Amino acid sequence: MSKSAFDELSQCILSYHDWLKVDGLWDLLPNYQKFLTNKEHWHIIINVWSMAEHNSLDHNKEKWDEIFNLRKPIKYFKQNIKPIFYAYRAGSYEGYSWSLSKKIADEFKVRYSKNNPLYSMHKDQECKVHKKLIKYEHVLFYNNTRGEKEIVISQI
Repeated sequence: MSKSAFDELSQCILSYHDWLKVDGLWDLLPNYQKFLTNKEHWHIIINVWSMAEHNSLDHNKEKWDEIFNLRKPIKYFKQNIKPIFYAYRAGSYEGYSWSLSKKIADEFKVRYSKNNPLYSMHKDQECKVHKKLIKYEHVLFYNNTRGEKEIVISQI
């Protein structure tokens, strides 16, 4: 039963534009909860996270908070994560998405710089790379779908 629910939910979310996938997940996931295993639940979240854009922006943050709080994170998507480690993030210090690679954070710094008109989120200030000490228990999942060595953390 859960495999068909997982497939159905996946197909429904694929119909949303990338900018609206979080809206689709936020609308649909609660209705599918009783039909999904923990692994399927987090797998669909990670898939949508990977396809969506600007997940940490204010208009998406409340939705992600609700989605992340539907179920506790599972070890399967946090394999090989150390008990405590450093991660890096370009832009604001607040945000879900961090990288295990400073080089990748530096690439985002260039992308988000005030000289790039496609990403003008930091018009009035220089984009910085932040370093943060993160504990395993704050990790929601690890994702390398886009080659970013991404750690998604709870808002602590």
